[in-house]
Amino acid sequence: MRTKPRWRGLGGPAWRLWGWPVGLGALTASGLLSALVSEAGGDAWSWFALGVPVAVMAWFSGRRAAQRQPLPAAGARR
Repeated sequence: MRTKPRWRGLGGPAWRLWGWPVGLGALTASGLLSALVSEAGGDAWSWFALGVPVAVMAWFSGRRAAQRQPLPAAGARR
């Protein structure tokens, strides 16, 4: 007899995979909404909320570029 798989809650593999993208998406959405409907303090929040995802993407693209190995020259032999 087979038993039902247990629900793992927020600690499962799907949450580990999609947690950061969902969080950054929610942050971006709140920043866009704040930029549209608020004044003064909301403007500061929108700058922060829209800047964090850009900073995260820049951080990871910089790390990835640093890990790449340079290609050998066209005429170079090993």
